[in-house]
Amino acid sequence: MIIIFLTISDNERRELGELIVAIARGDEGALAAVYQRAGGRLLSVAMGLTRDIHSAQDVLHDSFIKVARSAHQFKRGTNGYAWLCKIVKNTAINKIKSENIRRGLDIDSFFNLSDGQDMAEKSDTAATVETALKALLPKERTVIWLRYYNDMTVREIAAELSMPKSTVHETLKAAEAKLKKALAPSDKKD
Repeated sequence: MIIIFLTISDNERRELGELIVAIARGDEGALAAVYQRAGGRLLSVAMGLTRDIHSAQDVLHDSFIKVARSAHQFKRGTNGYAWLCKIVKNTAINKIKSENIRRGLDIDSFFNLSDGQDMAEKSDTAATVETALKALLPKERTVIWLRYYNDMTVREIAAELSMPKSTVHETLKAAEAKLKKALAPSDKKD
């Protein structure tokens, strides 16, 4: 598995936020527009958690129902994509618990670090990325996941993990430095 960090631009975040506000006002087309712009990314988030396409599709469907019902709780001007990801994540975790797909959120299995698959069977790129991620501390992997996969800001990660922003910033900085060093072409390494 090759891990692709799904980031979006600031403009896309703002547009999603405005669409969520429009949903809260009753704009029926806004929900479809959110799905069109972010549905694929959100399905990837659900798939990463449930590990089953049918469960992920159910999670996405249930998440969009929740988005329609709770759009009025969205705070205008905040990260709309992170808000959507959090709904998908929570919906997936609830589904996992209710169906006993697996217990809890294991960041290692999200990154496929503990699947037991032989590295020789994986692509070189996937193996390199997995090895680099495995070298990170669990807290660093979690922060990387929240920042680059869920596209959360340092402030949002701090709130999610109940950590000071400075700790999140330093953890993220350390993890990025380790990944950069591990993923640098071999001719540039010390």
